[in-house]
Amino acid sequence: MSGHVAAFGRFAEGHRRHVALAAIAVGLVLAAAGPSLAVPVAGAAAAVLALARAPRAAVTTAVLVAVAAAGGGQRIAAIDAPGARLAPGRPLEARAHLLTVPRPGPFGASVEARALGGPARGARLVLRVNRGLAPPRGAGPGTEVRVAGFVRPAARGAGFDVEAYHRRRGIAAELQVHALRATGSRRGGVAGVVDRIGRRAQAGIAHGLPPPERALALGMVLGQDERITEPVRDEFRASGLAHVLAVSGQNVMLLAAVALPLLALTGLGHRGRLAATVALVALYVPLAGAGPSLQRAGVMGAASLVAVAAARPASRAYVLLLAACVTLALNPRACADPGWQLSFAAVAGILGLVPLLRRTLGPLPRVLAEGVAVTVAATVATAPLMAHHFGSVSPAGLPANVLALPLVAPIMWLGMVRGALAQMGPVAQPLVDLAGVPLGPLLGGLSALAAAFAEMPGGQMGLTLRTPAGVGAAYAALAVVAAASARAAGRIDPAPATARWRRARPRHRIAAVVTAGIAVALVLAWLVLPPRPPGRFTVSFLDVGQGDATLVQAPGNVAILFDGGPPEAAVTRLLRRAGVGELALVVATHQSRDHHGGLQPVVERHRVRALLQNGDGTRDPTFRRVVATARARGARVMVPVQGQTLAVGPVRIRVLGPPPRPPGPAPEDPNPRALAAVVSYGGFDLFLSGDAESDALGDYGLPDVEAMKVSHHGSADPGLPAVLERLTPALAAIEVGADNTYGHPVPATVRALRAAGARVYRTDRDGTVRLGVPEDGAMDVESDR
Repeated sequence: MSGHVAAFGRFAEGHRRHVALAAIAVGLVLAAAGPSLAVPVAGAAAAVLALARAPRAAVTTAVLVAVAAAGGGQRIAAIDAPGARLAPGRPLEARAHLLTVPRPGPFGASVEARALGGPARGARLVLRVNRGLAPPRGAGPGTEVRVAGFVRPAARGAGFDVEAYHRRRGIAAELQVHALRATGSRRGGVAGVVDRIGRRAQAGIAHGLPPPERALALGMVLGQDERITEPVRDEFRASGLAHVLAVSGQNVMLLAAVALPLLALTGLGHRGRLAATVALVALYVPLAGAGPSLQRAGVMGAASLVAVAAARPASRAYVLLLAACVTLALNPRACADPGWQLSFAAVAGILGLVPLLRRTLGPLPRVLAEGVAVTVAATVATAPLMAHHFGSVSPAGLPANVLALPLVAPIMWLGMVRGALAQMGPVAQPLVDLAGVPLGPLLGGLSALAAAFAEMPGGQMGLTLRTPAGVGAAYAALAVVAAASARAAGRIDPAPATARWRRARPRHRIAAVVTAGIAVALVLAWLVLPPRPPGRFTVSFLDVGQGDATLVQAPGNVAILFDGGPPEAAVTRLLRRAGVGELALVVATHQSRDHHGGLQPVVERHRVRALLQNGDGTRDPTFRRVVATARARGARVMVPVQGQTLAVGPVRIRVLGPPPRPPGPAPEDPNPRALAAVVSYGGFDLFLSGDAESDALGDYGLPDVEAMKVSHHGSADPGLPAVLERLTPALAAIEVGADNTYGHPVPATVRALRAAGARVYRTDRDGTVRLGVPEDGAMDVESDR
């Protein structure tokens, strides 16, 4: 035992720089945990080192832990100072600079800003903007606004401490905004220059891409992930690919992969190229928004770059410790942030595991071996923390990340190239367009890959490590496995295989690489190609949350979509799962965000042959944009006429209502005049009515039907029993969101449906409900849950 203690002492004395950085990091962490811990921890560390006969290291450690804890406490006090002046309920008017792009939500938008004067001067705020008060068009980092509102408590999240999250990010308060306008000014100085570069880069990256791919590209390249919908985020999380949706150390490594070879052409030496690349990283971080997570990504990414380039493992560890100290000095509370922990674990895993994995993968081409090794190391190293913070790990994450490599790297490179070319103005626009040709398909392929792995059985495995001790035990087990693997790898020399590879004729090596590439391409194609559409008539009541979207598919690859749900539901994802490529007809039953809001990406991403739009005179800009986009993309735009029958392949659609609108403005409530129709296929009839209820439906000629979608998400409707007496459906589907604030569906509606003899399905409980109708006319039902 004494021999191990003495060895530890000699190690500490021989690596005093590492010990010093570790002491600083510990002191900063203790500052976030509370100053009362700093003194005993410093004393305990000094005592251990003194017993290990490392007196200089003992003194250094004690002093640095105490000093770092005191300095960290001062830094925390400085971060918290603006918030101390902003008590909940207090009115506030101020000028502010926006720090992020506004993030849309179901009830408005949120955006981070820094106040420029008054009692909130210097405070970082979250502005909560209601839906009726849109942020200024084109608002983004650097936009100056004048806001008025009142300080509000942090929004509550289910099982999520929003206040602690804000503290970790240095956010002083939330402001419920009741007045917001742009002043016409922007930030000046260096920050203003970076803002202008960022705006040009954003325009160049987004140019010509459809909205879903545009959102992915901006999130991946510039960290502007505000427009990525929640369903898409869920798919990337479930597939283990969530880290690619925002700027991370991976971006920096890919930036270096482009920059280093180009800098080599200038004749710079190794250190000069490395310094220039780190300078590019220093520009890239503020360009991508310079938020706390991006600062961390930049520091951690630069640390990865320097560490991987360092010749000795000790140098790599030093750089990692230095990165920890820098990020903690900026905000000592960052250590409690899952993103910081995951970044640190990923870099540590890369440093510790990549050499071993690269040795194991020795016969592979260097670039491929390096990419696979980094991916596997980061995935394995972050798994215990994923289990601790999110209660699950993704077994699909490892193969998904490996297969995503051929997509992610070109997306990053093409995005960065487009952003750089955009700085040159219109003269470079043809090159920007050229770089965008492959970008859209690559982004679509990555999204499809995430969706495919997210849907795999067992892709997401519940595993919870509740305590820090459990996380520590998991990392100890990983360390034991890594040590054993390193020892085994030392006995199995990969040199013969590597030598055989190098001795092989060039054409044989090329053939091997091409064969491997074809194999990967076939696997990717199998994963990302959309499923085949059903071979029989199928009605899918789509789970779009609190909204409506019903898909009708018939033999002959005929697809008809009634409504698209709200924008955040990303109905295009569900259409892909159903094997929909082209839509013969899209029906917008009426103007309502939870019905027409999701149709914009539908008409942008799919070929739509015809649009039946029941805008009924609405001036709503989002509805009118759907119509304009469909018309511009070649769709035939029609207005429903009561009594007309449309033939769409083997499907017949009979319009029951509404009747013609009387002269004058559009009605304030569009629900009663929602389009109601009967969809027929052979002897099967389906009744669809948007949000129109019995007060409107009672005037229509209602036939007997086999199935129906319940109007208005199952809201209270006293006249429903009379409607059901005429329809006599055997099946009724309620399209409704889980835990919605409206109380839908109401118990009286469910009782009326069951009393009428209908089997009742609900998307909030059953997920997407699919009703299949074989040629014999019998119905069978399946659901996602």
